[in-house]
Amino acid sequence: MRKFVMGLVPLLLLGSAVIAQADDASDKQAFRDFLAQAKTAASPDADKTAAFYKTTGAYWRAHWLDYSQHPENYAEVMGLYKANQAIYHRKNERKSAEELYRKEIDGFEEYEAKNTLPKNPAIFVGSSTPRRWKTAEAFPEFNIINRAIGGSVIGDVQYFYKETIGKYHPSAILFYCDNDVTGGADGSVAFQKTMDVYARVRADFPKVPFVFLSMKHAPNSAFADLGEPANIDKFNDLAKAQAKKDPLFKYFDMDAGVLDAKGHVRPELFFDGEHFNDNGYALVNPLMKKMLASLHVTRAK
Repeated sequence: MRKFVMGLVPLLLLGSAVIAQADDASDKQAFRDFLAQAKTAASPDADKTAAFYKTTGAYWRAHWLDYSQHPENYAEVMGLYKANQAIYHRKNERKSAEELYRKEIDGFEEYEAKNTLPKNPAIFVGSSTPRRWKTAEAFPEFNIINRAIGGSVIGDVQYFYKETIGKYHPSAILFYCDNDVTGGADGSVAFQKTMDVYARVRADFPKVPFVFLSMKHAPNSAFADLGEPANIDKFNDLAKAQAKKDPLFKYFDMDAGVLDAKGHVRPELFFDGEHFNDNGYALVNPLMKKMLASLHVTRAK
């Protein structure tokens, strides 16, 4: 693992904090000192808040795996970090879907102009988890199209609905999008946005199943905003409830294949603390194959 030490500077200068190689003890001590200073100098200033999360994000990206394996070694710094999170409130400002993802949509359309698409495919849509999923390789026996876009939120799926869902004749739609919740949205708000997408699916494709892929509990949830774990559960629980009363709304548990015997997330199945590595997807794939078969997704010829 790469080791870092954080150059301690007044909070106003955090954006230029120096990160250099050092041993773990000095790295952790520097981070502890930084957090203590940040708590003392806390304010709602947007620049200070952005600098705080830039610096702490760099630290946790370097240490997420070690933390996952030995959380007891980080008890003090985690306590200080959580105390600071209660003070520094992030405001997420995003560009429009058009500005962010039009080039990617154009890329899909350029590909389709040159290639014959499978008939009545299952369509994977949403954010980076399905985008990184090698769905064509994992499920060669089924007609699959992957139209997920890394970094997108549910509103972006809604904005590009026609380009990623509406213009096809799908045999199933598989939806995963976690960036609303990781961006601070309440789980019920994120679910309502999902249902807005679902309403369009039901209007356009009355009998096509819609699969909600549950928001996974990734190791980096430990570093997330204080309310995020509860909002992940709320988001998923609302989808479970919908699936119980609506036979065309399916629930797929993304955690089921990747937990250890005690029901804990296995950090070795993630490459960055947030996204599955190939070994993680390999454990999910057999369960997804069963789901695709149960939905009678069109078979590849």
